Amino acid sequence: MKIIILGAGTLGTFLVSTLCRDNHDVVVIDKSSDTIQRLKDKLDVMALTGDGASITNLKTAGIEDAAMFIAASNNDTVNIHACSIAKHFGVPKTICRLSSKDYFDSNDKFPPLEQGIDHIVVPQDNCVENIMNVVNRHEVIEKITFNIPDATITAVKVLSDSRLKGVKLREFPEPELLRSVRFAAIVRKGRLLAPHGETIIMAGDELYIAGLDNDVECLIDWATLQRRAVSRVVIAGGSKIGAALASKLVANGYDVRLIDTDLVNCEQILNDLNIKMLVIHGDSNDKDVLIEAGSDNCDLFIATQDDDENNILSCILAKRMGAAKVITLIGKEEYIDIVPAMKMIDCGISRRLVATNSILRNISINTVHTDAVIHRANAYVSEFEVTPKSAVANKKIDECKFSESTILSLIFRAGKVVTPAGDLILLPGDLVVIIGAVSAVKELESQFKPKGLFSL
Repeated sequence: MKIIILGAGTLGTFLVSTLCRDNHDVVVIDKSSDTIQRLKDKLDVMALTGDGASITNLKTAGIEDAAMFIAASNNDTVNIHACSIAKHFGVPKTICRLSSKDYFDSNDKFPPLEQGIDHIVVPQDNCVENIMNVVNRHEVIEKITFNIPDATITAVKVLSDSRLKGVKLREFPEPELLRSVRFAAIVRKGRLLAPHGETIIMAGDELYIAGLDNDVECLIDWATLQRRAVSRVVIAGGSKIGAALASKLVANGYDVRLIDTDLVNCEQILNDLNIKMLVIHGDSNDKDVLIEAGSDNCDLFIATQDDDENNILSCILAKRMGAAKVITLIGKEEYIDIVPAMKMIDCGISRRLVATNSILRNISINTVHTDAVIHRANAYVSEFEVTPKSAVANKKIDECKFSESTILSLIFRAGKVVTPAGDLILLPGDLVVIIGAVSAVKELESQFKPKGLFSL
């Protein structure tokens, strides 16, 4: 698939890396010659220096035969205009990164499609949504949602007092709970493992549970001996994400305290949000400021500053002081693998991965649809469509030639969720969800693609 990406910043570069790894034909445009050169040094990709909103430059990039256009620059106006040009030249799908949805309003009959935009990505909103998904439970560290209502893959950390600790899956004490959910994967010490009957769950494991949200919640409820209610939340950083998150948390009934180093910003947040919330002017890496905010006995501490190092340090300090759970935002690519391995940090959410995942949900590769790159390990969550000519069509799962490392997590059939079982017959039209490394995804393509199609 030919994909043109406008913008080689943090999001654009991460997208290019991900899509090139999947063997797409990727072309990148950026105004900075230095940025383009660094990208060429890093990846074998066609990269052009110039204005991505220029018709001439877009035609040079091959806009007339592109299957997808992704505007991921930091300039909203340029992104909107470039998508409009791309749609004019017949690009089937356009995706636009924006800092806000305020550019469009369906009530005023001015939707994004009017400007040739099929899908909008607002990284700030995506980050807030991802954090809200893991706020309510201490053990939940990641949640992946789908277009099918209530379908989820939820990652939970197995705590030392969990009923899951020491359980062999074949001897699971409550088999009824497993009829509607699936243990999709285990991340153990940074390694992705495929659960099987002889697998013993250990304390510290990060267990990915797939199913309908209510069914997954029931299993987590059973496993949790002592559930700590989340009430007080401390946010370090009055960034746009921090302010938006505070507003959502207060609206959901949480006791929120926000810390920021900029006095003017503190006053503006109070005026703009106009909500009942304590805002503290100070440094979140200062112990006295953390105590003033109540970080030493808070249920949740969230670092949303623009500086990764400050976020990580403030989380570690808050955890040492007594914060029950700490979450940090990550901006730099090198921290994506480092933060999940840090014992003092419960959850690290990457701005890049969040935005990338929102875009990947809208990219289909023949019969393969990638939903997410999971935060906790180098793995994909991918959907495979069963077509009438797929090798697995009308076969029982046990009869299919899947590798031992492949675990079918969910099956979407006619808009409903079906739990995979060995005797279940895969039917044309089914969407099969798996978690796996890049190699596993590539291996599965041959099982699902129609005969005569080649992997891209």
